[in-house]
Amino acid sequence: MEVHHHSHTARKKWTHYFWEFLMLFLAVFCGFLAEYKLEQTIERHREKEYMQLMVEDLKKDTANINTMVTGNRLLISGLDSLLDMLSNPQAEKNYQRKLFTYSLMYTYWYMPIQFSELTLSQLKYNGGFRLIKKSKVASGILQYDQGLDACKYNYDLLLHYFHTFETTNKELFNMSLARNAFKAIEKDFKTVFLPYNEFEKLIPEGNYLDKNDPELISKYHDDILYYQTTLSNLTNIVAAQKLSSDSLLQLIKTNYHIKD
Repeated sequence: MEVHHHSHTARKKWTHYFWEFLMLFLAVFCGFLAEYKLEQTIERHREKEYMQLMVEDLKKDTANINTMVTGNRLLISGLDSLLDMLSNPQAEKNYQRKLFTYSLMYTYWYMPIQFSELTLSQLKYNGGFRLIKKSKVASGILQYDQGLDACKYNYDLLLHYFHTFETTNKELFNMSLARNAFKAIEKDFKTVFLPYNEFEKLIPEGNYLDKNDPELISKYHDDILYYQTTLSNLTNIVAAQKLSSDSLLQLIKTNYHIKD
């Protein structure tokens, strides 16, 4: 009778299982660390890209603010001249011609506010803000965004007062005499910056007022005054926003080592 012998496998020690578990754990953990490191590297790269784009936007904002503030301060000064005339109404034809000309020079235009908000919108609405790890920069961006909101609010007020005086303007003046001036301005906006003696040449002779009504002239004065006050407030707020833009620009460039 043939006898078969069964071989017995030696039982592994617990230390063997421990080392197997440890090696598996370390492999998984190292994989996790590698993935985490890669994710962090990608996020830091995206953070730097956002900040570089933000720098470009702030540079554009600074240029736009300078144009807006300079232009509107000229306009505010011109509106002072218009208000002086409206404060002392006269019946003479020369007065009416000058009043009509000033109105065309200083109520046809204003310098709107324009901000580059593409990067800021991506940070706010696409989850990009969480990538900003430097707290001072994050706070600076939030402060700048609040300043933009203040500018927009006052700009909406300006539009309200602009449309208010515009209605009175059309009721008071014979706008058919403005045709040549409007054509010249549409062809070259810089026409509004001509000296009075040059701009006046665009105005033909005629009856400049549709209604020579003291009450209407008084209303027009008040409408222009509210508009000028709002424009002055907006211009000052936008000028302050430039200081915020300059400060944030320097903060980002310093923290992220961005050169011009």
